[in-house]
Amino acid sequence: MAMIRQAGEWDAEKVFSIINGNLDDYFSPDVINFFRMQWPTGQFIAEDFLGNPVGAICGSRLDGGRASISLFAVSAGQRGRGIGTQLLEAFRRRCLMEGMSTIQLEVRTTNTNAIRFYERNGFVRTEYLRSFYNDGGDGYRMVYGTPGISFTSF
Repeated sequence: MAMIRQAGEWDAEKVFSIINGNLDDYFSPDVINFFRMQWPTGQFIAEDFLGNPVGAICGSRLDGGRASISLFAVSAGQRGRGIGTQLLEAFRRRCLMEGMSTIQLEVRTTNTNAIRFYERNGFVRTEYLRSFYNDGGDGYRMVYGTPGISFTSF
């Protein structure tokens, strides 16, 4: 288990380290800071009992009662221990508290472990995104929830 908490400005370096150490693309500190500035309460970090970062989720607010998971990563050595689920649940609660009924994200079509994780957690594939990523990789848009309907359980 990990301790999940809202990430603050002081966590920027930790979030940067987790995101860039575990995702296929590089994200500058400016990108991570943009999400924090755009929606300060939609950013979460997971730490082990020593305070080391082991996961992070960066969200953004969209129009129409929607939120987006913009960046989401768990350290490779920590996967399969429930940390991703804890982060996702914290994010879902925040969305519910702030009146957002739909969460969307994009994931590489080749990232089958992430796709299975999202499907186990109620996300469905809604769109195929050809050449979505900077390297030309394809993606899926996945959505949780229904516009206009509040989450019923976590």
